[in-house]
Amino acid sequence: MGYPIIETIDLRKSFGDNEVLKGINVKIMPNEVVVIIGASGSGKSTFLRCLNRLNEPDDGDIRFEGYSILGKDVDIDLIRSQMTMVFQNFNLFMHLTAKRNVSLPLRQVKKMSKKDANDAAMAALEKVGLVDKANAYPGQLSGGQQQRVAIARALAMEPKAILFDEPTSALDPELIGEVLDVMKKLANISGMTMIVVTHEMGFARDVADRVLFMDGGVILEEGPPEDMFVKPKYERTRTFLKRVLAEVDAMDPLKPKYDVPESIDGIAVSKDDNR
Repeated sequence: MGYPIIETIDLRKSFGDNEVLKGINVKIMPNEVVVIIGASGSGKSTFLRCLNRLNEPDDGDIRFEGYSILGKDVDIDLIRSQMTMVFQNFNLFMHLTAKRNVSLPLRQVKKMSKKDANDAAMAALEKVGLVDKANAYPGQLSGGQQQRVAIARALAMEPKAILFDEPTSALDPELIGEVLDVMKKLANISGMTMIVVTHEMGFARDVADRVLFMDGGVILEEGPPEDMFVKPKYERTRTFLKRVLAEVDAMDPLKPKYDVPESIDGIAVSKDDNR
């Protein structure tokens, strides 16, 4: 089966008196697409941000390619260049063109020449379908295009894994599909290791190798999507999915839809639950 590219051991994180992560143990294998779902406040984004130490864990360990990344002598910038992150709100420099937003970290972190960085930036923009927008500024792009630039920036670093923190949550419904399509291509064509926090259940069903359900700071349940969405083990998982799938069924028709099952492990999913 091989060795995990990312592993957490008893990972814990608190903010003040609020313990957000309560001993997370998980292994992410190379080329695996892992989707993390759960209610707001369950610890999903905190867990993701701990993986490359944007949030510093309080206890436990994080291992990348078998080595702990929590030591004081660890070059965290190097780790982050190999485990890049795509944020909810794009985090683009508004005064730089799309190409410059992608090439800047290549020059600053990877110390590439201007020409090599620009060539790599254009290649990354081509992968997300935005070569024609290379000289456009973020303010001239739609939200979906801005997020695709952010994905290109992550790709250009040639990472071994990409972390996605609710990459579509800041987008208008009609723009979500173009970002999800890029992410699907990454998973299906490039074989990129991806850890994705999302509420997009259709993406989780279609693309994930494994779905993790977080609740109250722990991974309550995990498994392949065909098991998680149809026959979850725990009542809390069933209740969450019943609510979320009913909401998806009621949402704007332009937004990517999940085919809502008639029941989840015998519990009916009503199309009227949230209307």
